[in-house]
Amino acid sequence: MDPAPDTLLTQQDLQGITDEFFREGCVLVPTVLSANEVAILRNKADEYAANPDTPSKHISHVGTALVLRRCQELDPVFADMVRHEPIVRIAEAVLGTGATFNALNIIRNEPGQAISNWHIDDVLEFPLPAEIPRFDSRMRMPVFWMTVQVALSDIERLEHGPTQFVPGSHYSGRKPNSEENPEFDGRGPKSVFCKAGDVYLTNHQCWHRGAPNLSDRTRYIMQLQYAQRW
Repeated sequence: MDPAPDTLLTQQDLQGITDEFFREGCVLVPTVLSANEVAILRNKADEYAANPDTPSKHISHVGTALVLRRCQELDPVFADMVRHEPIVRIAEAVLGTGATFNALNIIRNEPGQAISNWHIDDVLEFPLPAEIPRFDSRMRMPVFWMTVQVALSDIERLEHGPTQFVPGSHYSGRKPNSEENPEFDGRGPKSVFCKAGDVYLTNHQCWHRGAPNLSDRTRYIMQLQYAQRW
């Protein structure tokens, strides 16, 4: 697959990415994959989703969204993404050298579909008692594992179903405080608008969701998860 032409990240680029990630809980990195790479990945996802011989362990649904799981076991095209240089460097900038790959999923939201409930991923890792309102913003909240989200379709307007997050909410020590309009430290939800081939990192302890896809086209997101080696 032909790589994107402008994916060489300098140390200064990586510093800016990690600073925003640790502060906000999410950061966008544009033009990591080429249009050719995006098209191949999207076509492969459709091929395996439609194939009745695809093993059931690779296909599931979360809410109304189709999730193609453990994609690296399905096809070399997906396996190549695990070692994609800009993606690995970004993960290591957050987690440290030798960050270990965990999982590769593709989420496909057809019109009207979404994982739209506000949530954190997995468990609340750093809970606070009621009398302590939040963690001090001068500290960097530990991150032991993370998800690198790769847009495989343009998500440029609210009706396209962007990922939404509440900036800074990974400092809350709590699960989302509202299912309709969560807010933390005076800040409400922010949408991640992006183009196919862009990447964004999310802190799984930051409150987030996928907004409903209200458009007439399918929304594709590839997720790669990495963890600290220990």
